[in-house]
Amino acid sequence: MFAWLQAMGKDAARRFYLALRGTDYRSLAQFSHDFSVCMKTVADVEKALKLCIRPIRSTPIGRRWSDAATTIRQGGTLTDALQPAKEVLPDFYLPLVAAGERSGRLAEVFQFLEEHCKALSGPLATLRHTWLFPLAILVAGSFIRVLLYLMSGSVLQALVITLGELIDWALIAVVVGLVILTPARYFVDQVRLSLPLLGDLEKDIAIHRFFRVMSLVYAVGEHRVESMIRMAAETVSNRAARLDLMKAAVAIEEQATLTEAFRKVGFLTAQTHTAIEVAEISGTLENAFEQISNDAGAAMIAKLKYVQPIMIRIVMALVIVSILMALLNIAL
Repeated sequence: MFAWLQAMGKDAARRFYLALRGTDYRSLAQFSHDFSVCMKTVADVEKALKLCIRPIRSTPIGRRWSDAATTIRQGGTLTDALQPAKEVLPDFYLPLVAAGERSGRLAEVFQFLEEHCKALSGPLATLRHTWLFPLAILVAGSFIRVLLYLMSGSVLQALVITLGELIDWALIAVVVGLVILTPARYFVDQVRLSLPLLGDLEKDIAIHRFFRVMSLVYAVGEHRVESMIRMAAETVSNRAARLDLMKAAVAIEEQATLTEAFRKVGFLTAQTHTAIEVAEISGTLENAFEQISNDAGAAMIAKLKYVQPIMIRIVMALVIVSILMALLNIAL
């Protein structure tokens, strides 16, 4: 039990640290663009890695990839070479790279990753600010409250207030940790899928990634369909959406057709189901998967442009409320 709690604590601390710092989508977009160009013109993956990592070598991602070219030289895969940066990469990045390797379409995958990282960079940074700025203000308010008691000479009262604040923040940390690190995360993700507008955006992001990978690996045809579905589902960050997509793999194993399997996925639209059914009958599934991904990507970008200004206003409102709460906390 102690070992499990220790492991959970380390994982929680790592996730919190990464959440505070945020993912460097701009560096990832730059690397993905450069590597995509190299894969179109240079067949040597080791040389391409050296060239493309050089501009980002001072970033946290670049530092973790300092030995990537060596891994390739020693016979490792590209996924193995990029694995050391897993903790600072978004969940979808390495599974997509692995899919590109297996399908032999790395240039296409990295072009997709460039576009996807660029699209997510601004909105996700704004979303992070919705909790980071208010959190910083409230923590500062707790610190100032303790400092005021110390300056007034009430050392004992300052110690009591400090203990109370630490207990309050520890309880908040425990609740957040339970949500992030336990099966409760599934129910939170399920709620996110059901939210108006934001839920639709989550679904578009999941569909965009999932069907892009399905298009890549289906074209090669070296894997069983259920394996393709599970591989593609690994790129979906929302756990509820990922488990919903996994139902299609289970249905395939139970001898269902591809059309019947994807009808088990609750968040796919009737239009998507029809597109898959028509493509299965006509033998054009690869093109259909790519088109479904492209349509979801276009819808995702449109929603991101609409959502980002709203999120900025929410951040401003939360900051104001946080300042008022901090001032009230100090006054009391």
